[in-house]
Amino acid sequence: MPVKVNAAAQRLVNAFETGTPIADLPAPEAPRTREDAFAIQDAAFDLLGRRVGAWKVGGSPGAEPTASPIAESKIYTSGQVLASAMHRTFGVEAEIAFRLGNDLPERDTPYQPDDIRAALSTMIVAIEIVESRLQDWPKTDPLWALMDFQANDSLVLGTEMPVPDTLDFSSQPVRLLFDDTVAFEDTGTFGGGDPFVLMAWLANHAPGRTGSLKGRGLKAGDVITTGSWNGVDFAKAGVTARVEFPGLGKADMQFG
Repeated sequence: MPVKVNAAAQRLVNAFETGTPIADLPAPEAPRTREDAFAIQDAAFDLLGRRVGAWKVGGSPGAEPTASPIAESKIYTSGQVLASAMHRTFGVEAEIAFRLGNDLPERDTPYQPDDIRAALSTMIVAIEIVESRLQDWPKTDPLWALMDFQANDSLVLGTEMPVPDTLDFSSQPVRLLFDDTVAFEDTGTFGGGDPFVLMAWLANHAPGRTGSLKGRGLKAGDVITTGSWNGVDFAKAGVTARVEFPGLGKADMQFG
């Protein structure tokens, strides 16, 4: 592992473990490329002793997507209470995730969206809990944000259902409530484009990760969350957050 990658990863691990955010990185340690940022993610993931249970993938049409692994230990079921003392920003995102029914190992032929659809078992209403390890987030260098697992803290899984034959995200309403008060409500607000395109990119990207993730690819049972429908809204200690996708289902959690 390159010295600069290990040094940055150690700083991230310290921020995870102490709750003290990173205010600055020495120039030699700061990621200069996407590959640097992914390598720092992977090194920190291993130093924390985590195992993959899910992936976060996101982007906008025409732009190169980004991705981060999510630990098994940071995946919760709807109704989870998360200790407020462990949070600083209390970010909440309404998302739609998918669970793989088949492995997607490394292969010579790139995966296509139809390959992903055929490999999925279910679709899930999810809440992503957002918590950055960077002091100035979200006003920070995009490569730093990528290094920091795109500010992912955890994932709460709600209603799980078969993947519909057709998905029209442009007409799908979404609602986020804090203590039964609407914090966000709109229709067709997913900005990531085709989620199957995003997941195909991830399937092609994942085997090239480093450390313990090298060559792993995507596994049956992995959950892939595909990006926010509300940007990010910030709750407070003690608040119950509920995400509703009318016609699909809901998920909820509480900052206790």
